[in-house]
Amino acid sequence: MDLRQKSVSARIYRYLFDEAEKNGLDRNEVSRVTGIEEADIASNDARVPGDKHVRMLQIATDCFAGAAPAVTDVSLALQPFPELAGVVCNSATLKDALRNVVRYRDLIGNVDWLLMHEADDEIAFDYVIESEGRTAACALGNFALIACIARLYDPRVRVCEASVIEPGLTHLTNLRDSLGVRVQVGQPRNRLILKSGALKNPFEMFNPVLAKIYEHSAREVQGKIDARGRFSPTVERHLRDLLCENAETLHSNSLHALVCERLSLTRWSLQRRLAAEQSSFRDVLMRARIQHARDLLAYTHAPIKEVSEKIGFASTAAFTRFFTRACGCPPKQFRERHRRLEV
Repeated sequence: MDLRQKSVSARIYRYLFDEAEKNGLDRNEVSRVTGIEEADIASNDARVPGDKHVRMLQIATDCFAGAAPAVTDVSLALQPFPELAGVVCNSATLKDALRNVVRYRDLIGNVDWLLMHEADDEIAFDYVIESEGRTAACALGNFALIACIARLYDPRVRVCEASVIEPGLTHLTNLRDSLGVRVQVGQPRNRLILKSGALKNPFEMFNPVLAKIYEHSAREVQGKIDARGRFSPTVERHLRDLLCENAETLHSNSLHALVCERLSLTRWSLQRRLAAEQSSFRDVLMRARIQHARDLLAYTHAPIKEVSEKIGFASTAAFTRFFTRACGCPPKQFRERHRRLEV
């Protein structure tokens, strides 16, 4: 997707401009290079287009990424985003909290993809960087925040793996130290794996009354963000979240209803907004299923029959035909090809 259709919260940018000035950069020059006017980020509701965000990341990495603080206090890390803090720090379980990190991360920004894969006592996150020439700094920052949130629910949670595609990370020492484990560099993907025996344990500080308030607030802010950008990527993101969560039923009608509920839209309104972008729910669902299938085949060892079930197919044969038409090769061949690329 065009980066101009994605965005990042302006709340981050007030901090970044201040940090640039502390590191000897002229604020006006930063504004000129990035195309971001300070007046454009004065409001808490303002958003910075994804292409301009990438320019700012290059400056941040070159000039002051080495001074990035360690992520050890959730309250400080999420202070600029109280709506997000509410849903991730007051969830019923650790697993729910991590799901909410993915579901509501647009409140911070949606330039890149954060994919979550659930197993018995492990949860893996893949951070997919959008656009070429980017460093793994964003992935490492997101991983440090996720680990910090997980420790709020389970102080004994273990980081089993932290890996990034970048071959060398001599800077960002504080972020690496936040994870408490050696970060593997030069790997096929940016991945974090957490292991906990308490993923489904009730959170002793959970407040169900406040949870409803926080959820309403987070959805309201996310709705405003969605309204500003293209609509079909928003629908696709919600569908991918639902597929990852293993909803009770993966029938297209049920998914349709769940997406409408999350977006507070009627089916007619959803259809109308997708049609305005020359798209349809069926088209978006197909893209979401294809991408989710690719992720499961590439990044897990789940049998193809299980992958088929996870994306809503009644039979492996039907899934194989669907995947082959969409990707040009059968699921087994796709998986083998991806494994060869990793070697």
